[in-house]
Amino acid sequence: MKHNLLIKTVISSVIFSVLTGCGGTDEGYDPQFKSDLALVIDTAVITSTLNEESGVQEIDLLQGITIDGKPASGSGATINVSELEFVVDNNFTTPQTSANTIASHRISPFTQSSDSTKLVINTDAFSAALRQCDQTDIKGALDGDGNPIADGNLDFPSQVIYNITYSINNGATIAAGGALPIRTLQLTINAIDDPVSEVTVSPIEIPAGGQASVFASAIPNYACNPTLVYSIADEDIATIDENGLISAKNTGETTITATSVDNPEASANATLKVTGAFSLAITNDDKNELGASSGNKDVPICVASGVEVQPALLNAELSGEYTFDWTLNDEVSFTKSLTAKSGFGEVLAVKAPTTIDSSNTVTVELIDGNTASTPLSLISQKSITVNTVNNQMCEPGVSEHEAGFNTDFNLNGEGAPYKGNATYSVSATSVSGNGRSLEITAGTATQGEANTPYSFASQQVWNKQRNWYSANYGRGAESVGKTYRYAVWVKLNQVPAEPITLRHVVVPWVYDGIPDDAQGFTGRYSQAGLFSVELDSTTQWQYIEFTEDTTNSREWAIPTTWSSVTDVFTLWEVYGMATGDSILIDDYEVVRTDQ
Repeated sequence: MKHNLLIKTVISSVIFSVLTGCGGTDEGYDPQFKSDLALVIDTAVITSTLNEESGVQEIDLLQGITIDGKPASGSGATINVSELEFVVDNNFTTPQTSANTIASHRISPFTQSSDSTKLVINTDAFSAALRQCDQTDIKGALDGDGNPIADGNLDFPSQVIYNITYSINNGATIAAGGALPIRTLQLTINAIDDPVSEVTVSPIEIPAGGQASVFASAIPNYACNPTLVYSIADEDIATIDENGLISAKNTGETTITATSVDNPEASANATLKVTGAFSLAITNDDKNELGASSGNKDVPICVASGVEVQPALLNAELSGEYTFDWTLNDEVSFTKSLTAKSGFGEVLAVKAPTTIDSSNTVTVELIDGNTASTPLSLISQKSITVNTVNNQMCEPGVSEHEAGFNTDFNLNGEGAPYKGNATYSVSATSVSGNGRSLEITAGTATQGEANTPYSFASQQVWNKQRNWYSANYGRGAESVGKTYRYAVWVKLNQVPAEPITLRHVVVPWVYDGIPDDAQGFTGRYSQAGLFSVELDSTTQWQYIEFTEDTTNSREWAIPTTWSSVTDVFTLWEVYGMATGDSILIDDYEVVRTDQ
């Protein structure tokens, strides 16, 4: 691929060469740019190799060229180098920085010297584009749906090679039909070593007699030698092998240390706690970059979020009922709405205040249950810090339409009526205590060859200004890349005979690549956000934190294929619910995470 990668100031050299075509004082501008001696080019290709992060470097584009047997570079003659073309392979994108003055103006790492005979390279600009040991290849091409995929070239290669052709003009006469001498510079820029600068390690808790792998990592994760060595302060409590596998021996608390082999000064410590065979864990807190529990959880304002605890028993089966006690450090701003069983554990619904950046500590302890040989007194209570974040269902903004949004933000039957293939009503049962939730009662509709019972509900508001989903998700390029997390509470009113699947759908009506024969909502699902979960067979409230079906990630970004302004709809689909059975949906959470 050919590019002109020079900034606009280089145009002056081209203008200069054009002006030399003018004659003397009677004909126009004459810079006396002419020579009776032709350039002698000993080689058509010159090479140069630089390292990234070596500052600003200059390459003499006249090296090896002579005039009358003398080096052209020191001849004092006026020589113009122009028409530079850059060719780079392997789908490499040359890094360019933003200008301070014009937002759309990009600054190339390549410029020419004021006399045009030297190529000036800012090698520091390549520091984020080249990596010596990174084997990542996840972008560079697009699949049929417009999603980035690998292209067979490293996203951050260890070297990039440019073939740069240019013309050289010293004013010598050119035969009719001839052309200026052309030369090629083969420029190689190499990545330098990426050493370990930092180490992270997360606290961990393991029951005595159990094993677990340490959560530790070298930073950056593309360091050439990310190897870590581990140690434990008190090996009577636990030991750790060279691969980071911890073997817990006796109850107690000690320190685990991870140190970089590449940079021994990079080291980190964390607490290792060995518990009895029976233990508790809060299972749905937010995870850190290592995948370990962070001890924190973001909860959206003005709805109830679920905090879940689960018991665990090493080398034995849990049995019977377990009773838990929950406390809040702040029971004024936050309130406990309800508790619901979840397997052998329990979920607490914590109603958050309406203010962002409020925090609270939620603590749970075991009151009763079969703990085998572990006394209750040795079972530690668990705590988590909850922090409030914006919930776009509580802070939807202002509609551009004078009548406002016609959207049911609180899932309490407000706004436009629900449509689909089921019956819709408002229930007096709710999670947050407002006495209202959306109830969907299944009809006789089925789907697929298996005739699976199928119900769905959607507010089909076709006015883009009054439909919150269209006004936020469907604005074309303005919406692309916005990233969200979703959660909701649901309750089956009957214990189902067959498994029930709930699917949350965010679907555009128009998108890039839409099939010509697309029919209805389901015919447009190829670019929809789809979030499916199989519900527990219980009539208890269930807290659902959705993950996107294809990525299994909590976060979902509006795809690039949603580039057109379009209507967007949210659907609630229920698979497997028998005719006449019903489900409640309440306290919808929509949290934008890319801001």
